[in-house]
Amino acid sequence: MARSMTADRTAFAGRRSLKDWPGWYYVPGISFLVIGVLALAEPPLASLAASFYVGAMLCVAGAFMLVGGIANITHKGGWIGVVLGVLSLVTGFVILENPIASVVSLVWVLGAWLIAGGILELAIGFKLPVGRGWLILVSLVNIVLGIFVIMMRSGAAFAFLGYVVGICLVLQGMWSLVFTADLHKARQSTDNAIG
Repeated sequence: MARSMTADRTAFAGRRSLKDWPGWYYVPGISFLVIGVLALAEPPLASLAASFYVGAMLCVAGAFMLVGGIANITHKGGWIGVVLGVLSLVTGFVILENPIASVVSLVWVLGAWLIAGGILELAIGFKLPVGRGWLILVSLVNIVLGIFVIMMRSGAAFAFLGYVVGICLVLQGMWSLVFTADLHKARQSTDNAIG
């Protein structure tokens, strides 16, 4: 009986196609890791790619908002879609026209956002009854990091975005691989418990 079940499983495994291979679940995590490592190896190139990506996405989103706003111009608020669409298109074209200056500006805006967010988190942190210490620590780190980012020279700011993109992609890839492995183990243990 055991031999026939093993033979059936082997025959079924032999008939499975490449699309049934469970390794496909690991491909996104591996892709994130590879692209993240490449971004860390060439941060200026990653910064430039991020700038082009943001510019292109703003142009696409702006075009859709503009068309939607024009289509609903007679309805209340349709003009907001037109205005936002035009602003998004103009911003996208400005970024695509000068991606290097756009990256530096984006990094400095990120620094200002970290400072403003850190100050707000700090104000909230002193009022929280639970988790106060961690929020205060995170807010102080954000404020210091924001000041550091704003004080960067333009060349360092240009490379900084590439490092941020690379680190984010590497962390995303590692999380994806660990999550997929844990999910695969849980599925196997469930299959073993049922079988």
